Amino acid sequence: VDPPPLRLRGDPLGSLSFTSTAFLAQLMSDPMLREKKFLKSVLSILEERSHDRNSIVRQMAVRGLGNLVYGAPEKKHKKFLMVILIRALNDTPEVIGESMKALAKVLKELKEKDIGSSFRDLTQKIWTYFDNEDDALRSMAFVLFGILARLTKRKWKTYFADQVKQSWVTLLLHLQDPNPEVSMECRATFQLCFPFLGLKKLQSAINEHLGGTAELKPEELQVDICRHLVSELLNCLRLLTGVVV
Repeated sequence: VDPPPLRLRGDPLGSLSFTSTAFLAQLMSDPMLREKKFLKSVLSILEERSHDRNSIVRQMAVRGLGNLVYGAPEKKHKKFLMVILIRALNDTPEVIGESMKALAKVLKELKEKDIGSSFRDLTQKIWTYFDNEDDALRSMAFVLFGILARLTKRKWKTYFADQVKQSWVTLLLHLQDPNPEVSMECRATFQLCFPFLGLKKLQSAINEHLGGTAELKPEELQVDICRHLVSELLNCLRLLTGVVV
């Protein structure tokens, strides 16, 4: 039995707004219906609905914007979408989840230079969801952080490296996340982010632990990392003091 349709009680205009927004969101998932001549109008409508007072309408609007990604041929459209979607990361969990899914689509269509100053806001916002109690939000946060790691080449490399240094312990801990899907996404992201830490001597060990499909043994990984960090600290002490430690 299909679930009953969502209704906005006591608000016929709100119900109409929801229905029309849901229709647009679904319509935009069909490539044949995303003709360029309609794109500007649809973008305008969905952007307006993303500010609606009702969270369900906002959720449908964000979903529609995500479905528009592949139908928006110009990078300026994708940048416009990204600004709206980043703002939606401050909304309700349902809207945030839709926004994260849509952002994953948008980012895969852009390069580092295309993101501009939004890179900073997006990176900072994403890693605040690493410890969120919602499994789906944690999982998507790791997915997005991994996508950013792939995108980062030159302009934002130093900045992203600083963000990784602030969050790598959290990433390490979530390799043992109680949710298997979250743990799997974190595993992929940790491997992508580790090179930004500059611990080249440890990279091969990380690849052995995280590469492939073998069962991850987080305790052994943590021991290897700690052993390496202690070794590096001792080497630094030797250089600074000129004595054998």
